Amino acid sequence: MPSIIILKGLDEGRRFELLTPLSAIGRDQACFIRLQDTEISRRHAEVYKSPDGFRFRDLGSANGCFVNCKSVRDVLLKPGDQIQVGQTVLLFAPLAGEMGTESNDPFLESLKIRPPKEPENFERSFALLGTVPESEGSALLSRPEGAQGDWLRSALARLGMIYETINATSQILDIQLLLDRILGLVLKTLSADHGSVLLSASFAQSAALKSQGDSESYGDFKVVARASAVPGKGDSLISRTVVDHVMHEKIGVLVSDAMNDSRFNAVQSIVRSGVREIICVPMRGRHATVGVIYLDKHPIEPAEDIHGALKRNAAFEKEHLTLAIAVAHQAALAVEDTLYYKARVQGERLAAVGEAVAHLSHHIKNILQGLKSGGEILKMGVRDQEMPLLEQGLRIIEKNHTRLFDLVKDMLGFSKDREPAFQEKNLVEILTDVVELSEPMAKGNGAEIRFETFAQEVMAFVDPEGIHRTILNLVNNAIDAIREKSYGLIIIGLKQSIEAGFVEIVVSDNGEGIAEADIKTIFAPFQSSKGNSGTGLGLAVARKTVEEHKGVIWVESNPNEGASFFVKIPLGIPVKG
Repeated sequence: MPSIIILKGLDEGRRFELLTPLSAIGRDQACFIRLQDTEISRRHAEVYKSPDGFRFRDLGSANGCFVNCKSVRDVLLKPGDQIQVGQTVLLFAPLAGEMGTESNDPFLESLKIRPPKEPENFERSFALLGTVPESEGSALLSRPEGAQGDWLRSALARLGMIYETINATSQILDIQLLLDRILGLVLKTLSADHGSVLLSASFAQSAALKSQGDSESYGDFKVVARASAVPGKGDSLISRTVVDHVMHEKIGVLVSDAMNDSRFNAVQSIVRSGVREIICVPMRGRHATVGVIYLDKHPIEPAEDIHGALKRNAAFEKEHLTLAIAVAHQAALAVEDTLYYKARVQGERLAAVGEAVAHLSHHIKNILQGLKSGGEILKMGVRDQEMPLLEQGLRIIEKNHTRLFDLVKDMLGFSKDREPAFQEKNLVEILTDVVELSEPMAKGNGAEIRFETFAQEVMAFVDPEGIHRTILNLVNNAIDAIREKSYGLIIIGLKQSIEAGFVEIVVSDNGEGIAEADIKTIFAPFQSSKGNSGTGLGLAVARKTVEEHKGVIWVESNPNEGASFFVKIPLGIPVKG
């Protein structure tokens, strides 16, 4: 069996052998791969066994999942793949004996964890000078004022600003909220009086951001975010001359005495606003400069300190300029990434809509044709007063009405985001009802349905309607699969899972089985082996419902030996991840 090895993070060096079909990853105690990383969800992701190997799936986590630096939702793992969740990096590796033993496999050799070579005169004793809890790092970065010592507080204040910026850019997808958050952090850290973010008109339009304040535009730039740390005062004027200088020279500037600076002392906006100091930095992304961050300070009335000496608010320094341009770069990358992500999602939606229209239009046309044919036969029966024709036409209309009803339910189930209505229900009762509903159709096709359970009462927190519809769909598919059999057998099984806290529902048939090529795409939308009679949404809806229960669904099949669909769900209320 393969393993998961922690390469980086608080749990570095730990290894987990994947001995069960499903291994959850997260902070929750119930997770098999439990991590101490505070940036991951309680149930963040999972590794599960499928017919084509082990797969990795994101369980709707807040910070997302990455495999080999690419954002993923569900992907087949290959030996050597690196998985990142939060600040933890995991390695998917085959297991051939214990780590550190001799092996002829160069890949396994590269994974061996070897201690550093010690010199011959290495002294094993040491003096313990101090200790720091492992959780202290994130605490200090988020609250640098709590650090001991002026040097540490000053260093952490700067580093903490970058830490907070990266945190914001990794978690906030709304560009307006992101820029407001970053601007607030900059004002707080640099002690500026006012701050503004200006984006180029093209980026502001792409991000659908509205201009802020009375002066909506400065040349090719629009003010999209403003903030003030001075109570009772309005927004400060922005010098177009300074902005143009920054963009033309492609540099960040620090103006320490704006009123008397020879380059800007004739600028009316600076004179009118009485600005003393300005920091303006470009927001340079990977491919273009998307805008600028503009900060200013105003002179204040002199005040005496406790010793009677005059004091004034601290001035901007060059290290403030350096910090501001680093933050501006992170903000620009976040703007670019968010716009790219939105464009990609929109493209995927349009492609999905096109695929859906192409598939469903053909299916709906067949249903309408069936309704039309039934109507014509019905007319003939009325005209000729022929009862057999009336009955035949009515059967055709009812059949196609049912197909249309099922199609609409599948479309709603697949496209609509819904919160499952979890209730504590006896799964035996739900499955018994499925058997009773399916038996007439099964008998009509010369098939037998058996229900096998390990107990007469198996209580679980489920959405009863969702689970009922999922299993009924699997049973209907099984009935279709045994139509050509002289004796069809369908077994619905309820059994205990090898993983504690889970239960498995199995629907097996002795039909022709599923081709290996079809198994890989069987749960994808609009994939149907029923020809014109199938919508291609049934199994996609089933997978969506099972995932809403934080469960997993998979299929096993051999040619001419039938197929078995497995649904594995937790008995307790699924934890949101």
